[in-house]
Amino acid sequence: MIDPLATPGRLAFCGDWHMNAAWASQAIAYAAEHHADVVVHLGDYGYTFDAGFMTAVDAALDAAGIPLLFVDGNHEDFTSLLRYPIGDNGLRQLTDRVWHLPRGFRWEWAGRTYLALGGAHSVDRPWRRPGVSWWREETISPHEAAVAAQPGPADVLISHDCPAGVPIPGLDEIPGLDEIPGLDAGASSLFPPAEIAAAVAHRRVLRTVADAVQPTEIWHGHYHCRYTTTADLGYGPVRVTGLDCDGTELSRNVLVVGI
Repeated sequence: MIDPLATPGRLAFCGDWHMNAAWASQAIAYAAEHHADVVVHLGDYGYTFDAGFMTAVDAALDAAGIPLLFVDGNHEDFTSLLRYPIGDNGLRQLTDRVWHLPRGFRWEWAGRTYLALGGAHSVDRPWRRPGVSWWREETISPHEAAVAAQPGPADVLISHDCPAGVPIPGLDEIPGLDEIPGLDAGASSLFPPAEIAAAVAHRRVLRTVADAVQPTEIWHGHYHCRYTTTADLGYGPVRVTGLDCDGTELSRNVLVVGI
């Protein structure tokens, strides 16, 4: 019996895979080569949760002998994802080796409290089809934010979006840029102002959670940017790491660290 919440020695954090089975398999092998005991995925993991993708990922994890935990991104089929029941351990199990970390879920590894809080706003929403390529559950609701914050301090925030107040390199502080092939920061005019405003608002919602739980470490995806910085969120230094997406470089998409 696999216990996905057993304390590991080394974690492999991974950025967006967008249901890319071939890339996911390479990333898992890379994590195993670097002696990871578990993969923690930062959202935009399964998109429509295609059976072929799910089978390929499970096979790669089985070969590596490790489990995978993921927070949801903004590009996930929530209709499919939320059909999986939450088990006794507080997680949704999708396959033999893959578990979803529900929003607000907390657990402890090596004396540190981890808080999962997926979700983000899609600035390309007008070009997506509701229930097909866009789902309204993509964003963190005020209720979810309140539930996540209510238990108090957490050491590590595992999210898809990044809280307001953290500068993201190369994006000129434009939040939510993701999933448009070939897009760079200078192309922000492609997005309607209302969508940019909604993305800014979502980062502020996530910031309210960060202010309440005061993590000293934040890991996120979404922006397709590999960076590490120390941010000042008003309560002390916070180490923030963002990871790149599939199709870039494995060393930009996967980072293995000791716990």
